[in-house]
Amino acid sequence: MPVELFDELRTQLLETGLLSAEQLDDAQQRAAREGCSLEETLVKMRLLLDSQVTVLKAARLGVPYCNLADYIANLQNAELIPEEVARRHVMFPLFVLDGIVTLVMADAGDLTGIDQVRRRTRQEVEQVLGSPSDIMALIERAYGAHKYLETAEAALSSGDGEEPSTDAAAQPVIRLVDNLISEATHQGASDIHIEPQDRQLRIRIRVDGVLREVAAPPLALHRAMVSRIKVLARIDIAQTRRPQDGAFHHRAGNREVVVRVSVLPSIYGEAVVLRLLRNESETVSLPDLGMEASVLERFRAQIQCAHGMILVSGPTGSGKSTTLYAALKEVASPERNVIAIEDPVEYRLPAIRQVQVNPEASLTFASGLRSILRQDPDVVMVGEIRDGETAQIAVQAALTGHLVFSTVHTNDSVSSVVRLRDMGVAPYLISSSLLAVVAQRLCRRICPDCVTDDQPAERHLRAIGLTPDRLDFRPQRGRGCRRCFGGGYLSRVGLYELFELSEENREQIVRGEPTEVIRATARSEGMKFLRDDGLLKLRAGLTTVEEVARVAGSA
Repeated sequence: MPVELFDELRTQLLETGLLSAEQLDDAQQRAAREGCSLEETLVKMRLLLDSQVTVLKAARLGVPYCNLADYIANLQNAELIPEEVARRHVMFPLFVLDGIVTLVMADAGDLTGIDQVRRRTRQEVEQVLGSPSDIMALIERAYGAHKYLETAEAALSSGDGEEPSTDAAAQPVIRLVDNLISEATHQGASDIHIEPQDRQLRIRIRVDGVLREVAAPPLALHRAMVSRIKVLARIDIAQTRRPQDGAFHHRAGNREVVVRVSVLPSIYGEAVVLRLLRNESETVSLPDLGMEASVLERFRAQIQCAHGMILVSGPTGSGKSTTLYAALKEVASPERNVIAIEDPVEYRLPAIRQVQVNPEASLTFASGLRSILRQDPDVVMVGEIRDGETAQIAVQAALTGHLVFSTVHTNDSVSSVVRLRDMGVAPYLISSSLLAVVAQRLCRRICPDCVTDDQPAERHLRAIGLTPDRLDFRPQRGRGCRRCFGGGYLSRVGLYELFELSEENREQIVRGEPTEVIRATARSEGMKFLRDDGLLKLRAGLTTVEEVARVAGSA
């Protein structure tokens, strides 16, 4: 860095109070030793965020600063410049207006990059400065999602706006659907949402529990895409006025996924949701779930009981089924007869008999559970307790020598008692049969390749019972990189609370005490709640304050 620029940067940092003279001297010495620029060293030492460095640079150069978090970039602008050019020059065309391309760049002096964009677009270029990590994250999203769109123009020009034939494996629409599913699988998505709107087609994928929008093909291809998906799922192509469900297998590279299809009529056409199921449960065991050591030890002790009922509670998508599968794998053995009834059977588990609910054949949770109990089971897993009849049979099974696992939709573990009571189960039966309830949520895990210090918003801190002056740890976040596709998160980690019924709790249930009283007793006996586990995950640097506030914070 030239001496004059270093002096300007030093003056800026001292005047703004961001760093002290001692910190700057230490950073300058390290930069000299490692042969890096001072700005890179400040970020590497976690003294500044790269966004702060970019703001200072923009002020020195008199170039507008662009915080990409404040913009909804048009991902289809990826077609304006090749991916290799965008990556080499760390730039992306944000938008085009009145013949001017607004180009966000990491280096305002990169005249070669500006000239390339000007020649390729034949339009004037207006540059703004952005954080390098934010720009790279945008590039990952734009070009990763843009791959499957390369066939869209060919599909339109070939006249494939209607239902595709099934024998033309090279048809553009077929490749379009295949590339969409493959790209979503590659990014670790669990769902793909295809949503027709008034003037455009909207496509979103759910990664680590959060939906994000990706570039979509023209609306004219919607019917052809839906028809192709229906052909794969073997559902009625001609039927467009009622919901339909189906499934098919898809191979993405060396990975095979089961794609569960849900088609729902909407005012602008049929909306499709594809659930991508991988047989990853085979590798998931209880220690992999992320339970705190003492909670894991107590939960393991509960699932080894000879009889009783254990519930897992939480909203849809909170990982309840994964926890049950992990527990079943631990208790399954040649000496035990383990039977599960599910809707649907998402993963096949060896050594366990699995039954698929089929209402058309009068096979419901309640009727299936009755039949299972005549099959001499030791352990029974009921996918979900949805109604009073199923709840009554499950409780009776737990009281007659069976170990019963199931799930229930409640906000926390203690509320499961009230939920069973609302379903008509007598309080004394709940008290006698229920062993424990696990409540859980899933937080996105910080990407280990781009972790950096965070400055969480005060509202997020308040949501989990903290204030800036009471922080006893250093919050962290992910900047966004190639590995995490620019999101800053990679996979998820669970938050858990384990409610084990004590004698006092059982007496309170029989007396019909409200949830608040039972919860207060549990806390006085040492129970840790979801928010407590979230704080442990924060101190371990596994997730962010914003994530814990999102899934376990108060409004």
